[in-house]
Amino acid sequence: MSVDLQQSLSELQQLFDAPGGSRDEVSKRLAKLKLELAQTGLYFAPPTANPQDLVAARSILEIGSFHSLRSGNLKSYAQYNFALQPFYLNLSSIIPESPNRPITLGLHLLALLSEGLLTEFHTLLETLKVEQLSDIFVKLPVDLEKWLMEGAYNKVYRAKDRVPREEFGFLLERLMGTVRGQIASTIETSYPSLPLKSAATLLFFKPNETSQLNEFAQSRGWELSPSQQVYTFPNSIKPDIALAALQQSSETKNTNVVLSLEKGGIKRGTPMVNMVGPALKLAQQLEAIV
Repeated sequence: MSVDLQQSLSELQQLFDAPGGSRDEVSKRLAKLKLELAQTGLYFAPPTANPQDLVAARSILEIGSFHSLRSGNLKSYAQYNFALQPFYLNLSSIIPESPNRPITLGLHLLALLSEGLLTEFHTLLETLKVEQLSDIFVKLPVDLEKWLMEGAYNKVYRAKDRVPREEFGFLLERLMGTVRGQIASTIETSYPSLPLKSAATLLFFKPNETSQLNEFAQSRGWELSPSQQVYTFPNSIKPDIALAALQQSSETKNTNVVLSLEKGGIKRGTPMVNMVGPALKLAQQLEAIV
């Protein structure tokens, strides 16, 4: 079994590493090998199996996880990553550590972060050794989480220039989608409308990415005026809890604001304009520097 499996792994690795190689062919090979691993039981990391076979099986699954991300298939990646965990956690005394472990660990952390699973992210982080935290593949998602907590979205956006491997790019783009969603929510509660160029700057879309910006805007129900090149946002009623908070602090706030809320809500554009205005100016200055 070892010779055949090693040969299959070697052929798969060559296909995967080949410049401009066929992703369809890699997918076919992986599907076949995954079935063979399941039939022989190696897919489940049995500790009684031949150590060489276990190492080969682990390598096949690692390639599968990398290929899934390069193909933009998050579901397939999750399946491969799940299958890899017993190899990493249960067989450490039976087979040598994988040279790809820092890569798969960094990808796992970034995948959790991109899905907004912060509890799972920190739980995994707490299991790592000090030397693992300094690894380039692990440090990237750790830095990204820090910048997200700080609201330093420009640093998150620029992180795409320092991705250590192609697979990280797909997950980072997903994370930027989450960031854009957070920024868009702030925009919608701060302005009744916004010029297209200003929206592109705030949402970190390049000048040549207008089609992506329009697609993003449509997904949120924004309306674009073709003549004025301005986005308009639907009206929103402020939650009762917010009204209650304003009423409790009415002694120090403008009474007219509370009255306008009581009459049926306010239009988007009032609550956070003082926050987003400076942010827009800062984003424009950053764009000028870049």
